[in-house]
Amino acid sequence: MAQEELLPLEGWHNAEFHCRLVEVDPSDRPPALARVLLSILPPGYQGTAPRVEALADYISRIWELGASLDEADRETLGKAEQYRYPAEALMPWLTEAPRREAKDVFDRGYEAGRRRAAHASRPT
Repeated sequence: MAQEELLPLEGWHNAEFHCRLVEVDPSDRPPALARVLLSILPPGYQGTAPRVEALADYISRIWELGASLDEADRETLGKAEQYRYPAEALMPWLTEAPRREAKDVFDRGYEAGRRRAAHASRPT
């Protein structure tokens, strides 16, 4: 991905973040800026996020007939990683599902209202 040029102000630096983008709004500062809300892991955090770990444990309990993530890993070394991978892949989708659902509901309602307005404005 090509790096965007920052505003030509002294002291500005490019930064790359690996995080979850929560919200972007217009800034109350110069109009060329945006206010960005990010959710990032703490500095130096090693391991998986707690929500991913909980989902991996849930997946393990389903696939291993009730065995927790730790029990599955004790039985076969490295087996826990088989459950963390789908959990890491699913977590962003699961996190965004309520937002997508709310947007879909709004879009369906807006479209239905638009159709009703178009039907009501037709001459009888």
